Amino acid sequence: MLLTVRDLGLQRGGRWALRGVSFDIAPGEAWGVIGESGAGKSTLLQLVLGLLEPEEGAVLLEGGPWSHLPERARRPRRPRMQAVFQDPHASLPPHRTGWEILQEPLDIWKRGTKADRRAAAARMAARVKFPEGALSQKPAAWSGGLAQRLAVARALMLEPALLVLDEPLSALDPTLAGHLIELLADLKASGTALLFVSHDLPAVARLCDQALVLYGGEVMCQGAAPRLMDEARHPYLRGLLEAVPRLEPGHRPMAWGAARLRDAAPAGCPLFARCPKAEADCGEGLPFGQALRCRHPLD
Repeated sequence: MLLTVRDLGLQRGGRWALRGVSFDIAPGEAWGVIGESGAGKSTLLQLVLGLLEPEEGAVLLEGGPWSHLPERARRPRRPRMQAVFQDPHASLPPHRTGWEILQEPLDIWKRGTKADRRAAAARMAARVKFPEGALSQKPAAWSGGLAQRLAVARALMLEPALLVLDEPLSALDPTLAGHLIELLADLKASGTALLFVSHDLPAVARLCDQALVLYGGEVMCQGAAPRLMDEARHPYLRGLLEAVPRLEPGHRPMAWGAARLRDAAPAGCPLFARCPKAEADCGEGLPFGQALRCRHPLD
């Protein structure tokens, strides 16, 4: 298994920001992570990347320990896992040209000669359909779509086995987002595994083999993405899907939102206060590790 996440948990400010999260990513497999803002998605990615250390559980990379290691022990394996962040312009050095940005990972890891690095940068730009003429420019000259393509290209320069993507579509218009999804699908077909966080549920359904849905730092449901989306048996996932705009006469989203319908149950389902389907027994605890964590799933 390429990546193994087991019972991952982290507290922030005296509360659990993430707890009981487990999944496995095989080579060439794409996992989607879904949930509203504050659900714990970015915290999960930071734990996977080794930017934060879990208080519970562990992350394994290619069967070996990844979390709870000193950085000097983790650093030689960092090329195996690379990240693409939400805001491409914020994640790219503004004072460097595209050529310099793409060659920098190879410079740091001392791979190839100067000519080899230049050639590798040109090949990668072509692979992500970034115009070679724009490589002489700096990030301020690029659109959001071009900047995100270069961010993906930079992440791929070290030929990682796993690409971790935090909301890569959020700053893109639908056309550019579609182009990036096609690029990620090509990467997946060539054997690169993906861990893909997005609010774009149709994109997750299109790109990912597996998906998990987070709320309040806990997994509500997880499994094969097409079946999970088609059945949508968890009330929270059904609410997220029904909130996606549709051009259908009479379409009304499920009665689900930020309103508190009842007092929270600290020991019960984290959705108890908001869920329109909650019943009294939902105030009791739910064990972690279930594919569908709901006492009253929808038909």
